[in-house]
Amino acid sequence: MAVSIDGGGGDRKKPLNAELNLVPYIDLLTCMVAFLLITAVWTQLAQIQVGQRGPGTIESDATPLDKIAVVVHEDGFNLVVGNDQKPLPKRAGELDYATLASELAAVKRTHPDRTDIQVVSADGIVFDKLVRTMDATTSAGFVDLSLLDAIPGS
Repeated sequence: MAVSIDGGGGDRKKPLNAELNLVPYIDLLTCMVAFLLITAVWTQLAQIQVGQRGPGTIESDATPLDKIAVVVHEDGFNLVVGNDQKPLPKRAGELDYATLASELAAVKRTHPDRTDIQVVSADGIVFDKLVRTMDATTSAGFVDLSLLDAIPGS
């Protein structure tokens, strides 16, 4: 590609032959297109619908007896329904997700209109265990879940 630049001296123009190297720009665009195509697929892999309630807002028909929660701690799970707690201890040193799923299915059968549940976690719980707990709650039919941290000392 040739470029002609006016030298400022009347009608004479000095030819300036400059080659523009477009290869780095084409490489950059190719990498950007590949990156954008790959990340577009990742945005559709998993999605959790999150609805936030403001602090202090309580549903009109909710009472403390309606609370359904799963407490995750180092010793296992506690399934809380209203004022009743059912401990689900570890089995063979691991959290028992199968028992949790069956207990949640039983709770869903007794409360078929409920879709909300709270997952309460202690600080030392690994994120993978929380995700598996949330998977168990959603597979039991409790799709509106809230993730809460446990109150220290309780």
